[in-house]
Amino acid sequence: MLDTIPLRVNPNLTVEILPISEGYDCVVVDNFLTDPEEAVAYASQSASEFSSASAYPGMIYPPEALLMEEIYRFIRKKLNKPLSFHRGSVRFSTYFAMASLSPDELTCLQRLCHTDPKLSRGRRNIAALLYLFHNPSLGGTGFYRWKEKQAILDATAIAQETPDKVLPFLQEKFETFRAPASYITQSNEIAELLHVVPARFNRLIVYAGDIPHSAYIEEPDLLTTDVSTGRLTLNCFANVLSTQITDE
Repeated sequence: MLDTIPLRVNPNLTVEILPISEGYDCVVVDNFLTDPEEAVAYASQSASEFSSASAYPGMIYPPEALLMEEIYRFIRKKLNKPLSFHRGSVRFSTYFAMASLSPDELTCLQRLCHTDPKLSRGRRNIAALLYLFHNPSLGGTGFYRWKEKQAILDATAIAQETPDKVLPFLQEKFETFRAPASYITQSNEIAELLHVVPARFNRLIVYAGDIPHSAYIEEPDLLTTDVSTGRLTLNCFANVLSTQITDE
């Protein structure tokens, strides 16, 4: 049974380090799983259990922990040096994800890039995203630099207290929010696009969660909730103890 067998990491994978900005790299691992179709099959047999998530523009489903054992081991032992974290004290959370919302269904903040907030001093979040779809037109991942970070922090605070006031706040400040809704795929007055990693089946990308990032979806009409043809990804988050000394 797929739900009792860990996904196997391919011993013949290839690794490339892509510089994104000063102090930030993206690790790109191609041919990551020995049999990626096993991951797709696992998600397919659980398709009816995917559910919407408020922070994600689509549907998600958390797999059993056993499925992830070898992947977690790879992240701890092979990626700790390029991403500057200690092997011990790593806290993982994972879900299969299907980006499926049309632009008109996105919340205001989902129309922007985002970061994964640090939960405590000295710790940081590492994101590992495995593309499990064959059509690269469904979109890869874009990385950005904030131009108006404080405004987005303010908008996030407003969203937590009075969600209906976020759009007027952003429309007053930014032309982007006076235009028709869309996924972010280029530089605007809020964020500068730095790099795009194209999607490729069985490609894993791993990066620090505190660099602004977003799904790079240029053709949202292709999005679907069909696991066999949609933008299926395996999203793994590792909360780690950084080896770098910072002031934060």
